[in-house]
Amino acid sequence: MKTTILILAVMAAAAWSVEGTLSLGGLVTSGNSDVMQLDAGIKLAGNPTHVLETGFSFQSSYGSQDDAVYLEKYLTEGTLKYSITDRNFASARIYWTRDEFSGISHEYGGTAGLGRQLLRNDTFMTALEVGGGYLFRENSAEEELNTGTWYTGLEIEWIATADWTLKETARITGDFNDSRNYYIGSLLEATSAITGNLSFSTSFQVDHYNVPPEAGNEKTDTALKVQLMLGI
Repeated sequence: MKTTILILAVMAAAAWSVEGTLSLGGLVTSGNSDVMQLDAGIKLAGNPTHVLETGFSFQSSYGSQDDAVYLEKYLTEGTLKYSITDRNFASARIYWTRDEFSGISHEYGGTAGLGRQLLRNDTFMTALEVGGGYLFRENSAEEELNTGTWYTGLEIEWIATADWTLKETARITGDFNDSRNYYIGSLLEATSAITGNLSFSTSFQVDHYNVPPEAGNEKTDTALKVQLMLGI
């Protein structure tokens, strides 16, 4: 699945010009406790036509303390957004993820939906989106989940100043076959320009699984990250 998405991204980049960012952050300590954490990623975006937007991203996090791994997480996704009218749009997304310490050996799926920008001006935008899709997951105990899904997403973006941008994305995903099995994800990100193509980002992410991917795991994970970002 990862190879397919990477090939599609390369083909897309060859077909039209794209813009993107590279991000890198982490934590290293030594002495009484040896800790190493690395957060890295790449995001690409393009506009093959004036009504179509494409996106590709790969995010990874790895952490160890005293040679014991405590974090290993990967997410690859591709997106399409088609503007139907000035405010209404259709969207599609495919993804692959692995988060062993949350109980996800591997998971992939896709969604398609419709959305509308509820409010938009020069500095502020908010949009609501609804749709459905498919999810396959194998957890760390090799148990499989194969189901249809529904989702509702909210996006808010505020250009606070010429250098500062705040963005909030939230998403609720449900299982058509089990109403108890739903996921809530939230990402709050503040980005500030430093100089030229260099900027930094501070983000706070919350992942809540009402039914954890593996029995006995915590329902909620939180992550605070600070990363340098380079425009490409």
